[in-house]
Amino acid sequence: MNYKIEILVNHKIVYVRNTGEYGSPENFQMMKDFKKWIFYNQLENNKKTQGIVGIAQDDPRITPSEQCRYDLLLFTDKGFSQDPQVNMGYFEGEKYAVFTVTHITEAVGSFWENINEHISKNDLTVKNSPILERYKEEEGTDKICEFLIPIK
Repeated sequence: MNYKIEILVNHKIVYVRNTGEYGSPENFQMMKDFKKWIFYNQLENNKKTQGIVGIAQDDPRITPSEQCRYDLLLFTDKGFSQDPQVNMGYFEGEKYAVFTVTHITEAVGSFWENINEHISKNDLTVKNSPILERYKEEEGTDKICEFLIPIK
């Protein structure tokens, strides 16, 4: 599987969080609600150019599933500190190996199942930081999503 190198810079973000099992209906609903919030707050261009980034904050092999934190974030310089629907934060940028997959459940699941193989086949030196999921398009066989693996 081919990849490209990308450096993400430090940036202000707006984000939402769900605590619970990864891949849960609540996480899918959070994505739908966040997209509506993005549209309502006129941030569609941010979504189109930089995507919505998903971050699994915890290792489900170590953390009980009901305590796993999943964040969705959007890069923006706008302030939303008074908006109770979202949180403000700061993203620490770094270097990533970016893998592109078809944006369907099966392809995403397959990537996660084979992630160690992708890392070793490409001789990547991975940093101890979360792997990012980036979504610029809706789901579909003709759409893509990206996995950003932090590398040294």
